Amino acid sequence: MTDRKFRNQKTVLHLIDTTGPGGAETVFINLLKEMGQTPYRNIVLLRGEGWVADKVRSIGINPFIIDSKGSFNLAYIWSVKRLLTAEKVDLIHAHLLGSNVYGAILAILSRRPMIATFHGAVDVAAKERFLRTKFFLIGLGASKIVCVSKRLEQELVSRSRLPPDKLKLIYNGVDSSLYQGKRQSNLRAELGLPPEARIVVSVGNIRPAKGYEYLVEAALRMLELDPQTHFVVVGHQREALFQKLTAQIKNAAQPPRVHWLGFREDVVEILRQSDIFLLPSTSEGFSISTVEAMMAGIPVIATRSGGPEEIISNHETGFLIPIKDPSAIVEAIQALRAPETRLRMVQKAQSVAKEKFGLRTMLNEYRGLYQQLLS
Repeated sequence: MTDRKFRNQKTVLHLIDTTGPGGAETVFINLLKEMGQTPYRNIVLLRGEGWVADKVRSIGINPFIIDSKGSFNLAYIWSVKRLLTAEKVDLIHAHLLGSNVYGAILAILSRRPMIATFHGAVDVAAKERFLRTKFFLIGLGASKIVCVSKRLEQELVSRSRLPPDKLKLIYNGVDSSLYQGKRQSNLRAELGLPPEARIVVSVGNIRPAKGYEYLVEAALRMLELDPQTHFVVVGHQREALFQKLTAQIKNAAQPPRVHWLGFREDVVEILRQSDIFLLPSTSEGFSISTVEAMMAGIPVIATRSGGPEEIISNHETGFLIPIKDPSAIVEAIQALRAPETRLRMVQKAQSVAKEKFGLRTMLNEYRGLYQQLLS
């Protein structure tokens, strides 16, 4: 029950329907950290234990756990409605499609303001069940609908009848202070690589839209051009897709220099010790890892897959290349051998990232929304 010391505070319920690590989940955690420095009382609802729950506890919040399995779980809805009453919730803030739907339903039932945040193309996938109904409910129940990129906002508008006056663009933000100070590890030593090895790093869970099969093909072609170029992939490995990638490698005449690291907590350190960042996605929303690479001071190669076009200016802050094109990946890697090209891109990219995609910018936008809806 609500503690007496919180009696006059406004209470915000934060919910997200995933339990593992990822870009949306990182934004969720960063937002919670910032909200802890505000007058608001923040409570968290999760669907289960996992990485997100551990991170929430690490910042001093004990999350409520209620399983939301299913598209329209009535037992879940009534359980959360009781929680809203018991905790005297004033505002609901949901992330990702599933939680956005439930948050909107709860906002309608409880007559509370609600923010729905969409993080990527997966939120608007055409094969999603009951998508039209879900968008209708979100449009009806949400007070504001946040999109993390213009491309995503356009996709939402094209696939739904969401009220235009409720849509708001807020880019995800990255904390630039994480990329300062001494490096804490030695990635080349960990991988058994010589000091002169060039590391091309990609960050993102292994799933179809990430286009890692084109990374593997590019790595095969780089064997002939520069055997000292190594590709490092950081992210959870979905077994079925990962098996296809390993089979692709086994069928090659020579094994490419690709290192699969799986999920890592030290992404900041890995980025800081890499020479190039590569985003080979075929479809991408707002790419947090691309901004992180810009903050880390390494040149970026990203495909024209949606979100990257809003982050990178081609030949100014990085290279934008076509999707599904291993040759373009190789050409961009080779172009970054020129020191003057690297230096110019990195300096401009760091400046743009801090100004436009800094964590403080994102947090100020959300705080403004909270104040508007709670006033």
